[in-house]
Amino acid sequence: MLVNTDLTRTDQSAYLQAAEALKSSNYTALTDRNRMPVYPFLLSLLYQPGLSEEAFFARGKLLNVGLSLLILPILFWIFRRYLPLFTAVNLLLIHAFTLYMFKAPFVQAELLFYLLSFVAYLLMCRLLWRPVGERVWQTAVFTGIVLGVAHLTKASVLPGLVLYVVTAVWQAAWGWVGKRPWQRPNRQFWQQMANPALVVLLFLITVWPYIQNSRQQFGHYFYNVNSTFYLWYDSWDEVEAGTKDHDDRVGWPTIPIEEIPTAAKYFREHTPGQIFTRFLDGLLVILIVTTFSYGYAIYFWLLVGFAFVLMWRNRQTLWQKLKPHLFLTIFIGSYFISYGLLYAWYWPISSGNRFVLALFSPAMFTLAFFLYRLLPGHLMLKNREKGSKPLNFGPLLNWTYLAILLVDGCIILTVRISTMYGGA
Repeated sequence: MLVNTDLTRTDQSAYLQAAEALKSSNYTALTDRNRMPVYPFLLSLLYQPGLSEEAFFARGKLLNVGLSLLILPILFWIFRRYLPLFTAVNLLLIHAFTLYMFKAPFVQAELLFYLLSFVAYLLMCRLLWRPVGERVWQTAVFTGIVLGVAHLTKASVLPGLVLYVVTAVWQAAWGWVGKRPWQRPNRQFWQQMANPALVVLLFLITVWPYIQNSRQQFGHYFYNVNSTFYLWYDSWDEVEAGTKDHDDRVGWPTIPIEEIPTAAKYFREHTPGQIFTRFLDGLLVILIVTTFSYGYAIYFWLLVGFAFVLMWRNRQTLWQKLKPHLFLTIFIGSYFISYGLLYAWYWPISSGNRFVLALFSPAMFTLAFFLYRLLPGHLMLKNREKGSKPLNFGPLLNWTYLAILLVDGCIILTVRISTMYGGA
């Protein structure tokens, strides 16, 4: 609260203005296609005509703090459902002290989006883990709805949805072709094909009023200034001199068609070396920014290092466990790689860590699940001395995390929380 005193920084005033516009228009104005409508809608519930900007700003900060207090128990419930209690508590503390404590008092959609995208990621993984069953269709329906609400919160879920649909269709086709290519597809094949179909259908139903309005006003169903235009500029200065300066948030920008930034135009005008450099520079910026951010990086890299060593030492066992779930493994790998590259590509436009943090909960959970659910027996290290008990690295890792949290928590509560800006 003390650090966040300037409402004009990091999109906060834009969210407040969008909320005011929603309320004033009786919810007929559906944002400027830079910010999505769910979070401004929640803010608008706190707005009253005549309310000063500063008073509305204060209410917005309290709303986000309240959302954080609701989100954290939901995260703990998810962690505890799949992980040991000690691990679930540690993950909750890491999220609370190194992420939510810093971002809670900022009038931004990120924290709500982090939860929704994490839940959507888990649901898509669940559908690939067990694509056939009595209640799978219910999971598919819920997945589509969650993805739709997440998209209406922040327009960043479409790549994940596309990856899931491609992987699910591939999984169904592989199961049919690999076993009985000479026969007609059986019931199991159609059940598996129904999953991505239901997900897409419920997603479209959820977002339909919004994308229909986009089609009427901007000419495209999934119009968003960031993914449609800004992604294909080299800097924010180019954005401001380009489509942003030509009313791209009111309608289709009024500039010659040959000046409209597109993927084809970008790749035509840039060399492979320039494209590679943009990816590389973006990845380096992400690494630097996340390392010197709120403090979550040490917990992530410790878990990455521990998981990598354990999985490498037990790669044959791990492969045997993952082999029946090959397509889930492909989805998880492509999910993190694709989003990592997308965020790296976008860094010239916005280099803060609030975008890449959408991967934090999925990454921490996935690594912990690999360790404590897929390889729990291999966390035991046998001692060479006869009669001595084997060393269990599972609790050791948890106690290490807790020890770091105790030290880091003191630093956070006494120094970092009052000096670190959490909106970037």
